[in-house]
Amino acid sequence: MVDIVISEFMHKHAVAELSRDFEVHYEPTLGMDPTALGRLLRRASGLIVRDRTEIDIPLIADAIALRVIGQVGSPAGNIDTLSCETRGIQVIRAPDMVADAIGEYVIAAALMLTRGTFFATRDVVNGKWPRGHLVGREIGGRTLGLIGFDFGARAAASRARALGMKVIGWDPFLKPDHPVWHDTERTDLDPLIAEADVVSVHLPARPELKGRLGAMALNRMKAGSVLISVGGAGIIDEATVANLLSAGHLRGAALDSFESEPLTIESGIVFAGVPNLILTPHIADLTLESHWRSSESIVEKVRSALSS
Repeated sequence: MVDIVISEFMHKHAVAELSRDFEVHYEPTLGMDPTALGRLLRRASGLIVRDRTEIDIPLIADAIALRVIGQVGSPAGNIDTLSCETRGIQVIRAPDMVADAIGEYVIAAALMLTRGTFFATRDVVNGKWPRGHLVGREIGGRTLGLIGFDFGARAAASRARALGMKVIGWDPFLKPDHPVWHDTERTDLDPLIAEADVVSVHLPARPELKGRLGAMALNRMKAGSVLISVGGAGIIDEATVANLLSAGHLRGAALDSFESEPLTIESGIVFAGVPNLILTPHIADLTLESHWRSSESIVEKVRSALSS
């Protein structure tokens, strides 16, 4: 009988460590086959996922022995936490373990897009020398606006301050007197969007936040500003981002999450030919180091939950 099912990729040493105490079924592509996953979960007491395995009501209802779900990496909208809570299934995460990876992604994208000189490879190889069009801007003295102030946003904030940036933030779930605001200016969403030179979105994938940054909000961004999204899917109006880049209103954008993942030919057409755009496959939280830290943390927490 299987004790713990791991349905997506996880650090091999963490899998081996967990296998010393439990019967583990590790299949990195299992999350894409809900029927097979459901069969395995009927007797399993633990499940470990990342962000691609959909944990919905039917799956939870059939997993009669399930006691704990561990999520490696950033929290995502793939787990029906309310149904888990109703069933008494503990959902375990370790978002602090991937914070540094997200913080570095945000700052790297902000530097690249603000400077604007890193899209010239093809021209240079072909003998062109477009220096006059590539005089960029420095990031020091500019304002970073963080929409959502989770662990990753706080890691980005500390790095931005080291580069001489002013940092402002807004989070609908953190109270104004929360201690995390001690070195960051808390503001409302509208003034943040209007003031920030770099806007970085860290909101989670929650139904009430879907479409939160629609056309009206995005059109209020400063001319020449930069947009970065490492939050949940469906929060940003992708077509508006593409239009603002094409029109030259935004200096650049880096998107790491999308309404439809992975992009298809149909859903990706909105980005075709759009300038100063970086698209990455929901990987801002994933480095070799963060993968190791997150895997180890989840293993320890799942082991503790199942041993109690």
